[in-house]
Amino acid sequence: MDTDTKDTYQKLGFDKSEATELIESLNAVLCNYMVLYQKIRNFHWNVKGPEFFDVHEKFEEEYLTAAEDIDDIAERVRILGFIPTSTLKEYIAQSDIEEPSGEVAAMDMVRAIVADYETLISFIIDAIDLASEHGDVGTKELLQAMLLGKEEKHWMFSAFVAE
Repeated sequence: MDTDTKDTYQKLGFDKSEATELIESLNAVLCNYMVLYQKIRNFHWNVKGPEFFDVHEKFEEEYLTAAEDIDDIAERVRILGFIPTSTLKEYIAQSDIEEPSGEVAAMDMVRAIVADYETLISFIIDAIDLASEHGDVGTKELLQAMLLGKEEKHWMFSAFVAE
């Protein structure tokens, strides 16, 4: 984990240990979210069948939102004076969310996204808890807004595949 400006986190009131923990947590969210982002794009491009129009459109909304959220997370890492995880190799290696393989049916795509949102939500909650513990109000507020959005989408996609 590289730092860009060694004393930036100190100017924001954090010691090196706190800043390192915050960055590790933010990068865990970032890595999982980046793999999920690409997975959603993959599904958007490759969905077919009777659910095509509903699912295709919703996946586009999701990856556009994800792109904004990911940028905000990376910028928060920069604000704290560190360099965010930035390579595909690192994202895949550090993510609990996995890439899909082969063809996936539309409803299975949605089920996969529901499960992946659960994973992403758990990383976001862990990062919020850590930010609260260290008094990092900026990170906490940023992630709380994302959390609310992901919880709502989790609910909506869950309702879509409910039997």
